[in-house]
Amino acid sequence: MKHEELLSEAILKINTASEALIKYYRVLEDRISRLTEEVDQKKRLLSSIIDSIDIAVVFFDRDGVIKLINRAGENLFNVKAEDIIGQKKLPIKIKDDLIYPANSTKPFYSIVSQSDVLDSEGDKIGYVFLCKDITRIKELEAENERNRRLTAMGSLVMKIAHEIRNPLGSIELFANMISEDLKESIHGDYARRISSSVRMLRNTLENMLSFTRGINPKKTSVCINELIEEIIKEFQELFSRVGIEVCNKIKDRFVIYLDSSLIRQALINLIVNAYQAMPDGGTITIDAYKDGEFVKLIIKDTGQGIDSEIVEKIFDPFFSTKDRGTGLGLSITNSIISAHGGRIEVKSKISKGTEFAIYLPVR
Repeated sequence: MKHEELLSEAILKINTASEALIKYYRVLEDRISRLTEEVDQKKRLLSSIIDSIDIAVVFFDRDGVIKLINRAGENLFNVKAEDIIGQKKLPIKIKDDLIYPANSTKPFYSIVSQSDVLDSEGDKIGYVFLCKDITRIKELEAENERNRRLTAMGSLVMKIAHEIRNPLGSIELFANMISEDLKESIHGDYARRISSSVRMLRNTLENMLSFTRGINPKKTSVCINELIEEIIKEFQELFSRVGIEVCNKIKDRFVIYLDSSLIRQALINLIVNAYQAMPDGGTITIDAYKDGEFVKLIIKDTGQGIDSEIVEKIFDPFFSTKDRGTGLGLSITNSIISAHGGRIEVKSKISKGTEFAIYLPVR
């Protein structure tokens, strides 16, 4: 009986201890679960932080194997994490400040750095490679330098242009006088050529001045028909000499509130552009009609045409397809039309010609 009591007591103690162990195990399991969740949350937080950084982050272990790459790194190096993790090398080439991703034809300027990663005991467990795309910064620096040079050049251009204007006016005046006195002689023809050349040079000067001092329209009521007739008359001798016919198809009379000298400059730029596109002669067609709240003015030529790949660039300052062009004429024209609340559109086909459509608000 005594042995049975001792056995029962032992079993009871074992059961009690077992229940305590189970309870402790459950408490420990719950604690481990909570700690695991906390670790997972911190890992997710750390991963989100690393992925939110706009700097490429790549971690290599002590064997030089890639173990981590963030989203910025995937985008910058044009790779996917699942393809690059486990590799020993990034698919890039570094030359000076430029990085050339293997899967892309577009290099970018960068700042790179590399740092060892140490564990809690100070032992090296790998290194992290950091890369920052600074292409936009380089572009802004170049743009600022360009603007600084343009400002300096603008001041110089204005001084030179003002110095040249007066002598040009005198040359044109005397050339016109000679042309009138010697109408039928070859010397009269030479004088008319001088006048035409002076007008072209004067237009180039006006473009340069407009670019440097900005465009501020001083509007008055202007008859577009009369303005165009004046321009055609002014360049008629030049056009006829190279076999260019000007066809003015405007039927209605249009009076618009605008800056006469600026619009004149814009129209001359377009007409000169058409003239230069037809070195072997051709036809310039001018037309205008009402289009809603605008007057649509069309200047069309039968010249060489403009390649579709560069049509969007022709209004950019200093962009020119001509060896000796300043690249300002069409840019200034676009600025003048915009300053009047209008717009300019272009259609062109190689070997067929180009058509510019100017929309000027009626009011």
